[in-house]
Amino acid sequence: MGGERASSVRQRYAGKICCECKAPLPPPHRRGERLCDRCGAAGKKRVYMHFMFRKGWFCQFLEEDLKTPLPRKITVADEKKIFEMAKRGGFTLNIAGRQELHEKIRKGGGGIWLELTPEQYAKLLDGKE
Repeated sequence: MGGERASSVRQRYAGKICCECKAPLPPPHRRGERLCDRCGAAGKKRVYMHFMFRKGWFCQFLEEDLKTPLPRKITVADEKKIFEMAKRGGFTLNIAGRQELHEKIRKGGGGIWLELTPEQYAKLLDGKE
């Protein structure tokens, strides 16, 4: 029933606590949602997920240079799967992130940056579905 406390939301937006684990962040506190070092990109691989609607949602993954495609390509029937992949891939699904993703889905395509674990990245390199 209950949601996040208003004080936690204010601290998260003020950059005082981690938006994932709610751990206190060291000063200086910059406005906006931030991740602590533990939840951040430590040991993670940055990948761009491009998706478009073609008889289902076709998803292609690119390296950080945006030129090198990864072997694995995925087609899903429902946009809920795109949200699930975004969440698993470390895309921040706060209010702004959800709105951004909804807008790209409404337009029929777009892309987002994912922060993948070494295991997730290895699955994309494998190329098998």
